[in-house]
Amino acid sequence: MVSSSKSRSRSNGKPHVLCFHQDLAPLRTVKVQGLTRGKRFYGCSHWPNSYGFFKWADEEDRVQELQFLLFKRDTRIAELEILIEELENEVKNLKQANWKLEDDVAEMAIENTEQLAIIGSATADKKLYNLLVASWVLFAIVLLLLGRGG
Repeated sequence: MVSSSKSRSRSNGKPHVLCFHQDLAPLRTVKVQGLTRGKRFYGCSHWPNSYGFFKWADEEDRVQELQFLLFKRDTRIAELEILIEELENEVKNLKQANWKLEDDVAEMAIENTEQLAIIGSATADKKLYNLLVASWVLFAIVLLLLGRGG
């Protein structure tokens, strides 16, 4: 009776074949007389108490190899989808941080403009004060000169 099996990973180029009990199927050799004498096969791990699983060792089992490749592909796709979601969240967080920084810069620009206006006003006041002092000094000099001459 021919039946399918599940393969696990390969080691040393030989597949690990599981029987229907999900146990490692031992590699056996046909010992009875006939055309298949000496041929190797995988049988049920519970033989002779349980039958049903049989697979020739030299059969190509591309179905399971392809199923494994599909599983690897699907796993990689799922990993990449998770990575995409993480990156989208990071982009969203960076955009929010950028907006906050832009708001902070705008606030600082307003504050700097106000500070420059205050400094400019103080500078103008200082210039007026210096001009006033200079005019008093000049007035005092003119009075002194007029007082000497007159």
